[in-house]
Amino acid sequence: MINRRLALLVCLCLTFGRLLPATARPASRGLETFESLQALIVELSDKIKPSVVHIEVNSRRGDMRRKGLGSGLIVSSDGKIVTNHHVIDRAEYISVTLDDKTKYEARVLRKDKQTDLALIKIDAKREFPAAKLADSDSVSVGEWVLAIGNPYGFDRTVSFGIVSGKGRYIPGLDSEVQLLNDFIQTDALIDPGSSGGPLINLRGEVLGINSVGIGRGQGFTIPSNVVKEVTTRTEVEGRIERGWIGVYLQPFTREMATYLGIPNTRGIMVSDVQANSPAAAAGVRSGDVITSFNGEAVEAEQDEEINRFAQMVTALEPGKQAQTQVVRDKQQVPLTITVGTQPPVDARETETGLGILVKEITYALYLEFRLDDRDGVLVSYVSRGGAADEAGVEVGDVLIAIDGQPVHDLDSLEKMVPDNKNKAQVMLTLRRGKILRYALLDLKKFSPEETP
Repeated sequence: MINRRLALLVCLCLTFGRLLPATARPASRGLETFESLQALIVELSDKIKPSVVHIEVNSRRGDMRRKGLGSGLIVSSDGKIVTNHHVIDRAEYISVTLDDKTKYEARVLRKDKQTDLALIKIDAKREFPAAKLADSDSVSVGEWVLAIGNPYGFDRTVSFGIVSGKGRYIPGLDSEVQLLNDFIQTDALIDPGSSGGPLINLRGEVLGINSVGIGRGQGFTIPSNVVKEVTTRTEVEGRIERGWIGVYLQPFTREMATYLGIPNTRGIMVSDVQANSPAAAAGVRSGDVITSFNGEAVEAEQDEEINRFAQMVTALEPGKQAQTQVVRDKQQVPLTITVGTQPPVDARETETGLGILVKEITYALYLEFRLDDRDGVLVSYVSRGGAADEAGVEVGDVLIAIDGQPVHDLDSLEKMVPDNKNKAQVMLTLRRGKILRYALLDLKKFSPEETP
């Protein structure tokens, strides 16, 4: 029925303006065209509706509790649901409301901040109406699409638009983790509460999971092929296993190539190499220009092209030997990089009992905060009005000692937490920029709930 109606609609749209002279275009004929489109939209949204769910999340960070909401898509009859990572991030409790208004508690099966995807599951002795993911590589720019969500738990929301772009790059939803997506861009409106809902075409096929809307006419959808990969890919220690070589990159422009005396060279410039990384072991240096990797020519004059290179690397199996060509001092240098396993990109965060949360200093945080080294832990949250706040502790400070006992990393800090919670006062040694600071915390003034 949908295919027949779609064929009729396409024929009408293509021939209506050509076959009739200007004087012979009755208003009723034009109205029929739009009514056919309207009926198709209603039919498609009704068909996908049972698979679209409303999600409510209770989350906590330190002493700050919040409620969040979003949408999700049932992808298996046993109750697996795809949604966005940012919808369920830090969730303590997840509630899912189905189209028939039944509610269930859901648990997280896997989450992946680098693609903004999460897989959650309802456990119940019933079959659920599952949607099927299509091949997103077949999407065409200009194709009409519907963005569907269930942000409030009452009924679905539907917006209509076109695919306005493919292979789009947007920065991460926070500064710490870079997204690994070639997004589908659409002008179909994506409300905040519709994040996690599906984007479908006029054949009713699910092209992807809606992630974020940036102003009017700029919605970004995670392609369904990325969704399939993330929901089935091997996990290592609770995270998706990805390839990694340990380089930081920047676009290599034609102006740079001309200045360096290699005007015909196209590639990607290495701005930094992580110590003890696969790239460092292979001999890659800062300033090298990578021209090919794993047998494929690479180039990047814009940030989104670097994103494509990052996807090439992360798609490789750890242990793979990638033949690489770099240009160094105007000479071609062949290198073999043995791909490693990507370390955690989302820094581990822990409570301290001192009115602050702290994170391990990953390489990304080391660069972001321009730290001298990675010794200590980074203050990531300060409880407003708490002991640390009153003592002048700030987000971005590096905690290096408590009562004179060195804090080198999260492991050394976590051994001190039980003792610190029983103290009336503690003295923190902090590094702020190039300067050391001391903060005396009066813990006896604050209840445990106020001291994360």
